[in-house]
Amino acid sequence: MPSPPVPSAMDDLSFTKCLLKSQPEAFRAATQSPFLRAGAEGTLDKETLGRWLSNDRLYIHAYIRGIGKVLSSLDLPANVEGPDEPPSRGERMLNWVVDALVNIRREEGFFRDTAAKYGINLEMDCDQRGKAFADAKIEGLRRFETLFDSIGTEPTISPPWIDPAVIFWGTEKCYLTAWNWSKAQLDPSKSGSDDADGGALRNDFIANWTSPEFESFVDELGRLIDDVVAEQIKISGAKVVQDLVKYFEERWLELLKAEEKFWPEVK
Repeated sequence: MPSPPVPSAMDDLSFTKCLLKSQPEAFRAATQSPFLRAGAEGTLDKETLGRWLSNDRLYIHAYIRGIGKVLSSLDLPANVEGPDEPPSRGERMLNWVVDALVNIRREEGFFRDTAAKYGINLEMDCDQRGKAFADAKIEGLRRFETLFDSIGTEPTISPPWIDPAVIFWGTEKCYLTAWNWSKAQLDPSKSGSDDADGGALRNDFIANWTSPEFESFVDELGRLIDDVVAEQIKISGAKVVQDLVKYFEERWLELLKAEEKFWPEVK
């Protein structure tokens, strides 16, 4: 396994940039796949897309459980801050989490409405309690469920929510990068009418997953993480970046592997 880059005091790389550069091959595998290419080329059929979307909905549910753990770890200031005082790091994380919950609830509705528009089936094989059977879940979903359920079980670092913050930022960054890569494969001369999915990805889904609003949402959490690390650098020196990259190396690879396996195999 290659070692992460070792930033020196002269480096101007942020922590998140160091993390992105630490495993380039794994990041590429997580964000470029035949599934994404097929979606852009219009060869992804409705059945395959529907199965993946139904798994993406369950990913959202695991994401929500993970957010619940983040909320319990936030240490918010007891005193009222002045009107000119910037929000604390914990308050910024809270604001991002609230936005995340609003976004993913909206996303579920978008999935449902867009699938109905194009006649895409989102049903999954479930038991009598409405729980999806394990074999109905793609490997990437199972890996993400494990990852989100592990939030709060890692060794203590300060602040305690930095670990899940990196997980949430990482998965959102991969998702954004992946669909931007898919978008770059689109043929602008095609309308989507001849696509196997009826144009659902070309005309609706890809635009949603590469929007400036989504990019801003992802970048906001990245800035917060980098601000926290910058604060730690002032206290402990630049070596803290190297220490954090090493700390997150296994976690990061686990996330990248989950993202890679989240894209179904296509012929």
